[in-house]
Order: sequence, then structure tokens, then C-alpha cells
Amino acid sequence: MSAAVRESILATLRKGLAAAPLAVAPPPARPASLPVGPDAWEVLDAVLKPLEVRLRLAANPAEAAAHLAGIAAERHAKTYTRWDAELDALGFEGGLDAALPGLTRLAPGCCGALAHADLGVVLAHAALLESGSMALVAAPGRHRAASLLPPASVILVPKSALLPDVSHLPALLEKHREGGAGGRLPACLNLVTGPSSTADIELVLVRGVHGPGTLDVIGLDWDC
Repeated sequence: MSAAVRESILATLRKGLAAAPLAVAPPPARPASLPVGPDAWEVLDAVLKPLEVRLRLAANPAEAAAHLAGIAAERHAKTYTRWDAELDALGFEGGLDAALPGLTRLAPGCCGALAHADLGVVLAHAALLESGSMALVAAPGRHRAASLLPPASVILVPKSALLPDVSHLPALLEKHREGGAGGRLPACLNLVTGPSSTADIELVLVRGVHGPGTLDVIGLDWDC
């Protein structure tokens, strides 16, 4: 293409763009978030049921430990992996591991080793009442594989983690910056909405193809 032809084409484009400047209408305003009310657990339960997720409420650490042990028995788990410091700070008598006697804990390591864990136990940093999505912020002691590799996943949800919708996630990320304001954002934020599922083949819904086939949620209904 000669320089003259190229310049002619560009001049035509400039003339056309000048006659019809690009204008993008602003997006409609998002409706204001509904407040988290006293019926928040009921709202979350109603959203989770269509996702085939069972919500179990615990009024104290002992009840939460009993729920966790019951889930492990239901899932026939023999091994598990879990997050560390944040779960240990919840007040379980003897630590969270005491709720899973007889199970072998697999320490964080290579994904090949953790792929043999039957159960993964993590803590939600946010549970969105609008969609039932659980926000999990990865960090040292909070390995992302714990909620992705085991075939059965358990997410503990503190009452303080209940949030209305996704519009609150930017503030959550800011809260988890390394070293405070101005630090690095978390390397990974997972949003988990029900167990793993796909309908890519013939529109047939299949669970657990690329992640946990079951998801159980334990609501921690006390100040923790």
C-alpha cells in the first residue's frame, strides 16, 4: 500500500469519526445494597438450596465441631487439608483438628499430594446473600488448593462475613492488602458458588468435574 493511499484511507476515517463522535451512554446505576438483617441466615439458606448446598448453623464452637465431624462421616473422608491460623482462632476446644479424630491431615504442599485429600476446610471472608457466593482470600496459611482439589469442601462462615452483594468485594480486597494501605493486593480471590459443575456436554449437568463435587456450609452464629 502506497503512502498516498494509506493517508487517503486515514483521512476518510478521521472525517467520518469527526462527523459522528463516539459516545457511550453511562451504565444504569446499580440498585442500593439491601442491608443485612436479622433474617440473613434464612436468606442465605434460601439462595444456597437451589445450588444443592446445605447450610448448618452452629451457636458455638462445640456445635460447629459436631457439624464438621458429621460432614466428614457423611462424605466418608479419611484425609483432609485445611487453613491454619484463622480456623485455629475460632475457639474450637482442642483446636479444629480435634473435631476430625481418625482422619489424616495433609499439610499444604504440592498439588499432587493434596489431590489425595478427601475433604477441604476453609473460612469464608465474605458470604454474599445475593448469590450465595463465598469469597476466599488466599495467603500464607490459606492455600487456595484447600477449596479446589478435594472432592468434598466445607466452608465455615462467620456471622460477620455476611454481606449483601458483590459490590462489597472491593472493600474486602482493600482490607486484605499486604502490609496495609498501599500494599499489594491478594494474589488470589476465589468466589465459590456451589459445588463444581458443568453442562458443556449435551447440556447434561455433571458435578465435580473440575473441583469439589459437594459443598457444605457451616454458619458460625456467634461473635468470632
